[in-house]
Amino acid sequence: MTQTTRDIAPDVLRGFALWGIILVNVAYFSTSVDSGVTAEGVQSAGDAVAAFLVFVFGQGKFYLIFSFLFGYSAHYVLGNQETGRTRWVTRSVGLIALGLAHASLLFIGDILFLYGILALLLLAFYGRTRTTIVRWMGWVYGIFVAVLAALVALTWLSENQGFTDTTPPSAAGAAYGEAVANGSFLQAIPARWALWSEEAVFLILFQATLTFVALLAGILAARSQALSPGSVTPATLRAMTIWGWGLGLGLQVLFGGIWLGNLVSASPTATSELLGLLGGFITAPLLSMGYLGTMIWLIRTRPQALGWLGSMGRMSLTVYLSQSLLLSLIFGAWGLGLYQEVPYWSAVLISLGVTAVLAGFAGLWLSRFRQGPMEKLLTSWSKIFVRTTH
Repeated sequence: MTQTTRDIAPDVLRGFALWGIILVNVAYFSTSVDSGVTAEGVQSAGDAVAAFLVFVFGQGKFYLIFSFLFGYSAHYVLGNQETGRTRWVTRSVGLIALGLAHASLLFIGDILFLYGILALLLLAFYGRTRTTIVRWMGWVYGIFVAVLAALVALTWLSENQGFTDTTPPSAAGAAYGEAVANGSFLQAIPARWALWSEEAVFLILFQATLTFVALLAGILAARSQALSPGSVTPATLRAMTIWGWGLGLGLQVLFGGIWLGNLVSASPTATSELLGLLGGFITAPLLSMGYLGTMIWLIRTRPQALGWLGSMGRMSLTVYLSQSLLLSLIFGAWGLGLYQEVPYWSAVLISLGVTAVLAGFAGLWLSRFRQGPMEKLLTSWSKIFVRTTH
């Protein structure tokens, strides 16, 4: 496809997703570096309300939108018969390198490393028929649901038999938490790397499943140019919005209530914790779909009002990494030292303030330059072998 103008929808949606991503991530900077929101971190009604709202509206939803858009862009890059494959592989390697740097220097919850790995796997699916891709999406999602359901069932059986979790707290997590609270930036790096290395396999396997399904959905959407003006019918948008907000939000409220009720309970159980968390993740795609339907409708009806989100989206890599950098400086001992010093609800508001600042920065930067600094770096890297061989 040859485009004379840049469709604004992917950029606006990326900018929108960045607001939700930081809402989820901030707990790992402010409250608990290895657990996020914990019972100890929910000390007031304000904390409980913030935790519930972030769970219902944020957790597991926005990274799926980002993953969908990543797959959407893959279709256009790989569609270039001469240079697309080379650029995509080089870009994937660049994302892996950036992800490793991000995970060791700033944030163990990095997603870039996973994107780089899955981007290489995506090469095996590009060009496959729609039926094949849909079948793979169904199998991957179905197996994921079955495994998580079995995990909840086994946990319930174990607790009913009187077994309790005797796993000691992570030594790597404790060391990293101590480094963030009292150490220097350099001291935190090996501690962060040790924790990421310890949990990387679980994090990657858990996140990779729905991420890969979203990537494949993005490729299929790009084939029909679903984000181009007028491509999605009003009836489809209504269905996405009604089902997404109706059923999707209802399920998130249900599982969020189970999770939060267990979190603040005097006698919490592992079964309730897993049921709330895993149920929320399994059903998150529904609300993500509702967000997409609503945002596409807004893009069609009020595009001028969303230009600032588009600027954020065009600099999504820079903004994403900058979110981690600023949160690290705000909460780490090498900066303002607010780790575990402010209520969770305050940390959520701080994360929104950080993103507002970065939204302004993106608009200012793009008024002078065509690309964000990290986008420029990754684009230049992805073309390095293209220049050599062509």
